[in-house]
Amino acid sequence: THNSFSAADSPGWFISNQRHPIARQLEDGIRLFLIDPHWGVEAGRGRVRTDFAGEKRDRNRVAKGLPPAVLASAQQLAGRLGAGDATGERDVWLCHSVCELGATRMLDSLEEIGEFLEANRGEVVILFIEPYVSPQEIEKVFASSGLDRYVVTLDRNSPMPTLGELVSRNRRVIVFTEKDADGTVPWYLDGFSYVQDTPLGATKVSELSCKRERGDADSPWLMLNHWADLFPPRRTPNAPFQTRREILSRAHECARRRGVPVSLIAVDHYDQGALVEAVEELNGERIQALRRAQAAARGG
Repeated sequence: THNSFSAADSPGWFISNQRHPIARQLEDGIRLFLIDPHWGVEAGRGRVRTDFAGEKRDRNRVAKGLPPAVLASAQQLAGRLGAGDATGERDVWLCHSVCELGATRMLDSLEEIGEFLEANRGEVVILFIEPYVSPQEIEKVFASSGLDRYVVTLDRNSPMPTLGELVSRNRRVIVFTEKDADGTVPWYLDGFSYVQDTPLGATKVSELSCKRERGDADSPWLMLNHWADLFPPRRTPNAPFQTRREILSRAHECARRRGVPVSLIAVDHYDQGALVEAVEELNGERIQALRRAQAAARGG
């Protein structure tokens, strides 16, 4: 799920990319979560202000990047963007662009993932982070949540582990980051060294492409960015992206063109279509192909 934390069912969200929060997404079969940690300060009545100074971002530049109606609504809800006159300690929140549009405490979400993994010993979860806080602060939140006991450190120059190997080692959380993987936190992995993805910006199915956007040609995992890239996000334009036929056909086409099987698919409003069912079918195809290859290696 793209902007997994941004859920209409969660209190305080003005703009949402999903209907259900992360705990429900886990129950529904989602295993890849695209999340954005920000610095924020609670301002009372469930509101959170973005700490632009802590993030070293220019609030005016950010405000100019928001659609005027969205900016007006955000400031009507929470006042002028930024921590400003807010009192209290800053914390790491999951927010989309700015925390005034909605915020979920990162610690709470990581604890929910940890509870799910504790109850489901055969499951593996991938987090792909667009960070606005340092790796050291991310590490602290993982430690506070207890999720750090599940994280795995991968070696880009070695074969990737199978899901079964991760389960047997009980290292069932892979953490990718879009930037700042400087080696100080070994399990905080350079995402686009491991993952190659497809272009952003499609607002309808006909605009989707299999071209490589980020990552290297030899990055072992292929991720499809598969949502209507509109701001604010809306359910109706995303419906055509989520049919079984569209997901399967695009996964097959991109795997053929790129020479890498599709391992990750990111969507908005996952619950309105056939995403999970289509992924189960793709997984079944991979299993059958593996079995055929094993049989051939055995000579029949």
